[in-house]
Amino acid sequence: MADEQTLDDVQALITKKYLGQAGIHGVGVRRKKSAIALYVEPGTPEEHKDLLTQITDEVKPFDVMVVEEERPSIK
Repeated sequence: MADEQTLDDVQALITKKYLGQAGIHGVGVRRKKSAIALYVEPGTPEEHKDLLTQITDEVKPFDVMVVEEERPSIK
């Protein structure tokens, strides 16, 4: 990942590339922490952890925060 990319650029890239995979149902930005927040379903299977590691490598120099929570729904 090029250093000149912003958090917003990285968020757009990760959203386009990974949303809907490995239990990822949301991608956010935590500006104060210079991090991308990945919202994943609780209990993400172990085989998906490799993809999360790959994403962590792709977003450098930014950090990744994994937030386990249920998908939002409209009731």
